[in-house]
Amino acid sequence: MQYQKAENTYFIRIDKDEDLFHSLEEFAQQEGLRSGHLSGIGALKNCELGFYHLHTKTYDKKVFPHEAELLSLDGNLSFLNGKPYFHIHTVLGGPDFQCYGGHLFSAQVAVTCEINFRSFNSEVIRIPNEKIGLNHLNFCGLSPSSSY
Repeated sequence: MQYQKAENTYFIRIDKDEDLFHSLEEFAQQEGLRSGHLSGIGALKNCELGFYHLHTKTYDKKVFPHEAELLSLDGNLSFLNGKPYFHIHTVLGGPDFQCYGGHLFSAQVAVTCEINFRSFNSEVIRIPNEKIGLNHLNFCGLSPSSSY
């Protein structure tokens, strides 16, 4: 992995066979980042994607072992249990030109991955929200909204 910084924006390249999440977590720790937004393109393999069912509060998960074009990667950085946590959704394209996507649990870089990361000055944390069954973004120490 290599990256370059300009003001509050980083341009990141993650290389073939590197673990996407491990690389991003290492980057966040090295730079002391507390929150931000990321987007990216490239190619991934061994991707585990998920679809969340609110009524059961569970994910259906599927692993896609083959190489796929990373058509869109979008997500954010927050903190969960005191550690950097990247919440990423992605759309992938296969050799048949079909697309599939969802919550990204894990992936390796197949060719290259090019990410634009914009850091924010404030720390954003995640806390459990029992109504939706997920760890919810929490701003300024506020309790989860009761609007669900």
